[in-house]
Parts: sequence; structure tokens; C-alpha cells
Amino acid sequence: MEYVTHLQKEDPSVATTSVHGLSYTYPVQYYDFHIYYYAHNKKSLEESDALRAKLLADFPEDSANGSILVKKLPTDKIIGPHPTQFWEADVRRPEVFIKVLSWFQLYHGNLSVLIHPQTGDDLEDHTNRALWLGEKVTLLTDVFPPSDGGIPEFGVKGGLRIKPEDFDAHKTVIN
Repeated sequence: MEYVTHLQKEDPSVATTSVHGLSYTYPVQYYDFHIYYYAHNKKSLEESDALRAKLLADFPEDSANGSILVKKLPTDKIIGPHPTQFWEADVRRPEVFIKVLSWFQLYHGNLSVLIHPQTGDDLEDHTNRALWLGEKVTLLTDVFPPSDGGIPEFGVKGGLRIKPEDFDAHKTVIN
């Protein structure tokens, strides 16, 4: 995935620390939004591109400081458990999550959106713990390796996998 928005190099904690002291229920550490589209369908692709542009325009501060991390596929290749193309928005701060969730409820249009927590169990997070907006898309769950209990480091491409109990104490460093 290619990052469209990034954590601030000087202070990544701006995007990861709740300004209201809020937290998710353990072991949830953050949420991923997967927005599905069909690259071979011009209308679907244009709707997806317009939705991503609207998200960035409607949340300029949260996009600029990395509170909303937007990632997209570098090609039309299908990856992971996802049966079609998608782009992604990741949110760590609970107060930003609720704004983004309600925004997607209003604006997802014809696109399906998978919303799932990051707890260290990818299969459960993408299936039994997932929320859907629009039509539910059947995922290719056989691609999930056995759970190692780790969560991908928030906002760091190819970052570490951190145990949920160590997530809050982990210091994110952007090189």
C-alpha cells in the first residue's frame, strides 16, 4: 500500500494520542476502513477516487497530522483477503474514529466499506468483529496465517507487529 497521508515525523503522537483521554476497549488499538471499488468499472473507480478526495478535503487537519492515514494500492492488483480493489483509511484516536465512521455512513454511496478493529487476530477482526456499510463483500479468509497476536504498528510502512498489551507503551519513531 502507498501512503497518501503520513504521521508527522517530528511528533507522531499527535495522531495517536486522544486529546480527550479516550481509549478503545482492550484489545482494540485502532480501526481500519477498507473502501472497495472495481478498477475495471469507470463509474466505480471515479466514485472511489471522488470519495477519497472528499475525505481528505472534509478532514484537512486530521489528514495533515496523520490522525487519518489514507493508503491506496499502487496498482489494480488484488491483495490480501480482499476480493477486489480497495483503498484504506486507518484511525487510532477514538474521537477521530467516530467522526470518520459517521462520515462514511453518510457518504459511502454505492461503495462497500469494511470497518474492523486491530486486536491481533486478523481473521476475527476481518470477519466476526467487522462492521459493514453498503453490501457485504465476501472475503478470502484462507489467506490469513495463524495469528501471532501482533498488531501492525500504526502508520509505519512495514512496521513492527506489537502485542496489544505493549501497544500504548510503544514509541513510534518515523525515520
